[in-house]
Amino acid sequence: MGALLKIQQAGFEVSLTDAGGLAIAPASLLNDSQRAFLKQHKSEIVDELMKAKPANDTRDPFDDRHYCRECQCLINGRCITQRFRPVDDVPRRCADFIATSC
Repeated sequence: MGALLKIQQAGFEVSLTDAGGLAIAPASLLNDSQRAFLKQHKSEIVDELMKAKPANDTRDPFDDRHYCRECQCLINGRCITQRFRPVDDVPRRCADFIATSC
């Protein structure tokens, strides 16, 4: 069993951060042995997550720009926080960005 699958089966959601680290949710429920396991197998888990990344996702992982269509604030084609209808052809930086869960 892979390290990623093992921690996921323990009930944790694991993802890559923009800085290339790991994000674990809910982190508050990790016990000491699970934290040690994550530290020991971090590179393996990162590799597994990178392999699972969609092939068409060519964006730089350190780029903090997003398309408006990736945000929960976009409802019926309008940004409810910035109050405009974006032309969503280029990614942009937005302080109000909230990632969609899908």
